[in-house]
Amino acid sequence: MSHDHTSNSENPRLSTGILLWIGVLILLLAAVLGALWLNRSNTATETEDADRAAVRTKNLVELQAADSNALTTYGWNDQAKGIVHIPIGRALELVLPTLQNSANKAPKEGQP
Repeated sequence: MSHDHTSNSENPRLSTGILLWIGVLILLLAAVLGALWLNRSNTATETEDADRAAVRTKNLVELQAADSNALTTYGWNDQAKGIVHIPIGRALELVLPTLQNSANKAPKEGQP
């Protein structure tokens, strides 16, 4: 009575390993396909991108116009608080003499 263990004992391990690898590959494929599907559903179309770019460009032009206006004209920033804006060139004319006088009056290095 001899028993042949080689074919019966190797087959269950081999088929279990193959099934495990197939399962891992199926899960990996499902994860990749799911990620691709999620990425595809969140992308904007070219029309949406163009619309967003147009809005950003319009906002930038308006911001630059407001900045230019504030730097080159006289006007109220907050009339209730009495805060005004003046052209940058005029502001420099008013402030520079004061700064130069205070720099001349500042003690030199080594003097008390």
